[in-house]
Amino acid sequence: MHVPGVDKQSDIAVCYCPERVLPGKILQELVENDRILGGVTQQCAEKAKIFYQQFVKGECLLTQARTAEMAKLAENAHRDINIAFANELANIAGTQKVNPWELIALANRHPRVNILSPGPGVGGHCIAVDPWFLINAAPEQSSLMRQARHINDARPAYIVEQVKKELLNLNKPTIACLGLSYKRDIDDFRESPALQIVEMLSALKLAKLLVVEPHVNTLPPSLNTEHVELTELSNAIKRADVVLLLVDHQLFKNLDQSLLVDKTVFDTRGIWQLACVE
Repeated sequence: MHVPGVDKQSDIAVCYCPERVLPGKILQELVENDRILGGVTQQCAEKAKIFYQQFVKGECLLTQARTAEMAKLAENAHRDINIAFANELANIAGTQKVNPWELIALANRHPRVNILSPGPGVGGHCIAVDPWFLINAAPEQSSLMRQARHINDARPAYIVEQVKKELLNLNKPTIACLGLSYKRDIDDFRESPALQIVEMLSALKLAKLLVVEPHVNTLPPSLNTEHVELTELSNAIKRADVVLLLVDHQLFKNLDQSLLVDKTVFDTRGIWQLACVE
């Protein structure tokens, strides 16, 4: 970086410090997590370390700015690939009439296996986005990352197709869509697969949609249609023929599962699957 009249060696210290924080625990993780400090120069990194050590309890790791930035992208690409494996395994399990969550729980009893849980897709402003920077930087060397992105991006349409098959057997059905955010217990809809699924179901116009999202008071503009209604959990469950769990909010985990006995249930997060809800 060159700024006229400024000596980058002494006047400005530029350092790239990727964030590693979980929404809802930002201040805690800002203090406790290790931090990567990527300086434009070694002197920049050292100055950043002095600053961060005033409040960071984790280890401060010095490197170059380019390496620090790539480390951040690598972390999220790694998570995306692992999620894609779980989602693809769930797709395969579905063709074999095998419960994917039971399958994964059993496989994970192996001391060196740690398969993640499948879900409706990948959302948020990091995991669903960051791999594309690496893919675009080196398209010939990133086929695994690209395929993982395609697998995870295809999950919402896969879920909608499964629900659609069931709707064809019902007369004027009502679906309780539980959750819109991209992860549990937050109000963030960025790149949310749950929101994508509800939007796709809304576009089909095959059912009345009762949306339950306990962290918002209004529906996003894309769902402002006459056949989509924002309501509270007990009302949605009472009126629904089909219950579609999209986000594992604590509210939904605490649901009395006896209320689901006469419903068609699609549990995309597996929070009821292990309790043998069918």
